[in-house]
Amino acid sequence: MGHIRLGVLPKSRKWQQVVGLLRFGADINAVASAAALAAEKDLANASKDPLFHFVAKLLVELPLAARSPGFSDYLSQLGLSDNILTSPAAFAAGISNAIDDYAFATGQRSDLGEMAQMAFVENITRQLNRSLPGLFQPEPGEVRREIGKLSGGKEFAAFTRSFFASLTYKSLDYYLSRELANHTGDGERFETDKQRSAFEHALSSHAFEASRIVEEYAGGWYGKNVWQNSNLTDETIQGFSSFAFKKIRKELGRRREL
Repeated sequence: MGHIRLGVLPKSRKWQQVVGLLRFGADINAVASAAALAAEKDLANASKDPLFHFVAKLLVELPLAARSPGFSDYLSQLGLSDNILTSPAAFAAGISNAIDDYAFATGQRSDLGEMAQMAFVENITRQLNRSLPGLFQPEPGEVRREIGKLSGGKEFAAFTRSFFASLTYKSLDYYLSRELANHTGDGERFETDKQRSAFEHALSSHAFEASRIVEEYAGGWYGKNVWQNSNLTDETIQGFSSFAFKKIRKELGRRREL
């Protein structure tokens, strides 16, 4: 199986600017936007990967399928059964397996695709754990109902924002984590692991703040393509996912100038 790797940035001039910002204590806005700029070409190319778009397709279609009478058939097409509806953990594991199966069938994986898989599974698990009762085992109908609720316009937009915020953080951290170790220790930017963890938390928060633009875009796109024009095709979903990820990367750069 081929495995598409993101580029090696530390040798690039733009990455050296990121290193300099870290060394001299620049704020999170400057570091995040510089990292996004250094990674732009690699991430733009990786965002064309089939696995990334398969995950985005699940993001759009899964909630709608959960509201339809043919949900069992939809799961069957993914190689799954209704047994995954027994708990949030079972559902997350089933969806993750379906993504793995698709990656195997296409013969390729990408680093961004794997990050998209993790972001989607983490967010759907968090959503279900938050909305379902924790003391008792939920009924399959309850799990399905909570998934279906994400097909509402506001709910879809908010969930999409969480997904792309997680994906953006993971893609920035993919590059930055390899460099942060060089700036941790006595006399460095991060003298303790606690300080480094605080920086990583701030980076995650920054990615979420920047993802607001995706929530606004997702809401409008969803209303137009799902509810108004019924124009939900693989091509429109691929265009949506590519443009959403591009918008958040551009937003990171814009925030450097604020």
